[in-house]
Amino acid sequence: MSPEPCQVAVVGGGLAGIIAAAMLQKNGLKVLLLDENQGLGGQYLRTHPPLPSGGGHFLPRLGAGHMRELAEKGVETVNRAQVLAISPAREILAEEDGQRLFTLRPEAVLLAPGAREKFIPFKGWTLPGVISTGAAQILIKAHGVLPGREMMIAGSGAFIYAVAAEVLANTGRVRAILDHNSLARKIEFAQGVLTMRHKLAEGLGQVARLLLARTPIKNRTRVLEARGDGRLEEVVTTKLDRAGNPLPGSEKTYPCTCLAVGNGFVANLELGQLAGCRLEHNPALGGWIVGVNQEMETSVPGVFAAGEITGVAGAEKSVTEGRLAALCVLHRLGRLSAQAFSDRARPLRKERARQLAFARRFNALHAVPAGIVNSLPDDTIICRCEDITMGEIREAIRGGCRTPLAVKRSARVGMG
Repeated sequence: MSPEPCQVAVVGGGLAGIIAAAMLQKNGLKVLLLDENQGLGGQYLRTHPPLPSGGGHFLPRLGAGHMRELAEKGVETVNRAQVLAISPAREILAEEDGQRLFTLRPEAVLLAPGAREKFIPFKGWTLPGVISTGAAQILIKAHGVLPGREMMIAGSGAFIYAVAAEVLANTGRVRAILDHNSLARKIEFAQGVLTMRHKLAEGLGQVARLLLARTPIKNRTRVLEARGDGRLEEVVTTKLDRAGNPLPGSEKTYPCTCLAVGNGFVANLELGQLAGCRLEHNPALGGWIVGVNQEMETSVPGVFAAGEITGVAGAEKSVTEGRLAALCVLHRLGRLSAQAFSDRARPLRKERARQLAFARRFNALHAVPAGIVNSLPDDTIICRCEDITMGEIREAIRGGCRTPLAVKRSARVGMG
């Protein structure tokens, strides 16, 4: 049967979505929460065993508390849900578990779909044994399974260190961390978060674990090639110059059966595109994002957005924006006076500005130097579904293709 009519539809059950849904329901609005996963919480709250009610970092505790609150207040939730269309009039067409279709016409919609990982392909990255850092984290946090007793972790940004720390905390060994960034850039990033107490404590804890395990960290280094007969057996690395070009003669080969790679995150924009929201390109916030105003409203009236979709910056920004978006919806639907809204929104906006400043430092660590892309060999597979190589993409560009869509039509890259 179809869900009951609702006043607000929240799409996405990560931190931003569950915090907003709990606030909206608590203030008397009928809320429907749609999420594509089997359970709420997103990647950040995915844990094995289930998250305890006490102890640990305050954000997981906060998220777990809101998930319990949703259950206690009877917020209707549809898991394994996929939104197929959102009209400018806020009419939603969705499906549940691929089994049934239903439509909604809420007074307001909040988009909170999170982000996904970004990757830079390299020769041999399709071999079994090469996985994403996010996949490694899911195996550990959701299932208590190490993807490999001994691993190498490569890429850029703070997340590769978080995954390495989790591997070590679960009795695994990290043979090395291969980081595209220089030590100077990472020191600059660290200096920028000195006043952010929770992020600083989290980062220091990860560094301490790596130091205690004597995990080698190789700066300005990337994977040149993954090799193996039917599965990963060894990894070839290279040092990089300031432009990201491989330094000839710096190649080294390491035996390796499990390699996790990741190069930051990009916002999940598809829901915003379906709704017709204005998109903005802002590399400092992770690339393409959905634009919002001071009230977290998109260019489509009545459609709001919160979390990584408005700029990649991590869990604390998702919490702040979830709260701010909920206040804006309550004010818009007449559940909060203008004065009360102003008083409660002011500190959240100030906090959001601080977190956006962190986002700029965070995403700077994921910038891809042109030399890394330009140096990819022609036989490097870029599109795994169609086995399209870098050489075929270059040939399409030389043939006159000037947009991603033109390259897709010519070379069939991204057809999946």
